[in-house]
Amino acid sequence: MNQTFVKKATTRSKRKGFLVDMHIHTNYSIDSAFTLEETLIELDGVVDALAITDHDSMGNFSKEILQGLESKYHLRIFSASVEISTTQGDILAYGITAVPSQNLRPDEVIEIIHSENGLAVAAHPFALLGLGDLIYDLELDAIEINGSRSKHTNDLAKEAAESMGLPCIGGSDSHNRFHVGTCVTEFPKRVDSIKEIIDFVRKGKCTPVFMQY
Repeated sequence: MNQTFVKKATTRSKRKGFLVDMHIHTNYSIDSAFTLEETLIELDGVVDALAITDHDSMGNFSKEILQGLESKYHLRIFSASVEISTTQGDILAYGITAVPSQNLRPDEVIEIIHSENGLAVAAHPFALLGLGDLIYDLELDAIEINGSRSKHTNDLAKEAAESMGLPCIGGSDSHNRFHVGTCVTEFPKRVDSIKEIIDFVRKGKCTPVFMQY
């Protein structure tokens, strides 16, 4: 697997593209005590944006709170996103308005995501709580390269994406300060909405970038 590396200390201004951490958990996820503002402090000057993907939960932050945090930290915050627990593994959804039931099969969840023109991404497919080889039978839009999982499982994810002709996105899957920003997605230019992110990913104009400490 060819990995792209950039030092975490590198400022955003030195990157040609637009960096987004696509997999962020806050204290609204049952397995995380790290707040959104603590996450923003870690990412300040490192990336351009992030997507909040709490476990089976979204809409936890008001528009006013998000706007205030964006202004304070000069980062775009996307919140129409979530990590969904299905009966057979986790799926990242972008561009949906509500969280589907946790008791649905992966194909049922993907159908709901696509009914809203959202993006369905296999989260850490070959690691714990991933979909595994089931990804080959699903109508996914992309595969995740995950900053909190092993190189081996990411190698398998990359190989699967290549064999399926799917793009890869990068996300840190952060639950604490040590994971934040470990892997992000680079887009060719600024994105200001989830819709723009979805358009870029569907066109394959996205690159996972591993951040090196």
